[in-house]
Amino acid sequence: MTPLAFHIAARLVSDGSETAADQKARFGRYVNEQPEFARSQYMPDLVRDNIVDVVRLEFALSPPATPDDHDPIRKRDYRDFWLDAVGSEPWDIYSIAEDMADRFDLNPGWAFKTARQHLNQLVLQARMRGYREQPLAGRRFRWGGPEPDHPACEWIQQQVPPEGLPYHKLVDLMQEAKRRFVKDPPSSTHVVHDWCRHEIREVK
Repeated sequence: MTPLAFHIAARLVSDGSETAADQKARFGRYVNEQPEFARSQYMPDLVRDNIVDVVRLEFALSPPATPDDHDPIRKRDYRDFWLDAVGSEPWDIYSIAEDMADRFDLNPGWAFKTARQHLNQLVLQARMRGYREQPLAGRRFRWGGPEPDHPACEWIQQQVPPEGLPYHKLVDLMQEAKRRFVKDPPSSTHVVHDWCRHEIREVK
């Protein structure tokens, strides 16, 4: 089932019971904790210092799809939403997802899934922007995140030795993985595949 079909099906439930999508949102908030990625207080300085500029200057997110009985979400409105979401601290994925569901009348589970992907993308862009503003000579990086469930990310991790790679070589691997393993790759250069939750992290 596509994400939009999942969203529409969830909205068609009319008996007042909690849908699977709602359960997913609750599961995401209370069980599936992801503190390194989900809360601003766990972010490194280079993410917190750059994420607002990324939203303002490099915004590449496509608004989530809506059912036919709803007007499409305009990209400008979606960017403004994210400026509000990360413009003051602390922020976290759970509050952002709830605000997204309320503002755009989305099912909570669909909003959580979308917010999780898009916050991860913004965090990755902020990391990359921060790294580019610093001296990179001699520094090594890895492809970090959860256990890969997509062949593109699995392949990237297999190419990176334990000591990591120079920044530009890892960026090249990201683009190579998109060409090799992703049939319809995302337009953003910062995302390897849809719903990706991996990112460049420095090897300490």
